Amino acid sequence: MKPNPKNLAVAAFLVSAMAGAQAADPAVFDGTTGTLSLPVLQIDNARYFNVVIKLLDAGVLKAGDPAVVGEDNQFLSNGNLLLVPRLALGKDIFTQVSLGNPSFSLVSYGGVVTNPPFTGVGSTGHLLDVRVTAVSTAQNPITLVNVTRPMSQQEFCSDASLRLPITQSQQQSALAGNWTVKACTFNVIEGTGAIAMTLSVSGLALPYSATYVYH
Repeated sequence: MKPNPKNLAVAAFLVSAMAGAQAADPAVFDGTTGTLSLPVLQIDNARYFNVVIKLLDAGVLKAGDPAVVGEDNQFLSNGNLLLVPRLALGKDIFTQVSLGNPSFSLVSYGGVVTNPPFTGVGSTGHLLDVRVTAVSTAQNPITLVNVTRPMSQQEFCSDASLRLPITQSQQQSALAGNWTVKACTFNVIEGTGAIAMTLSVSGLALPYSATYVYH
């Protein structure tokens, strides 16, 4: 695949700018495909994770822009401004990058970031991806931010807040019944877990489950 001249122009501009200090999880620009991958992107009042957009036109591109503050990638629809605190191009990291009036299309995104309660005593500051299946129907994935990673299966399975994504997944329906935990596992090394529950309603046992991945 031949690089798009516009993508090469973006890459050339960034190379000519001063690189900032390296930090974890920057946005990543691929000059060959013209795609920008953002671990988390805030769009006005909503936050999304694993966002990939294709830049059609970078617009007014600046590096070292003092308007870029904080740690979050942001797109301000009022003003059409994309703010990227840290941007990786190859092995280089650039800071305070802004794109004014860019044109882009959405390629994909992982889900919506939420902040429900979470408890525990393990290492803190993790992301937790949760995927719930309600009666064989997969729900929209969510991500919990700045959570504590459990240090054992017992700690994971005894944390009632981890069951909230399951029990709250049916709040929009008219179902009301009793919840029972049927199975719970957690791999401490890999940081992955699973919980299976049933909702007993009028003599029926409806299956619900969720998988958990810590990052």
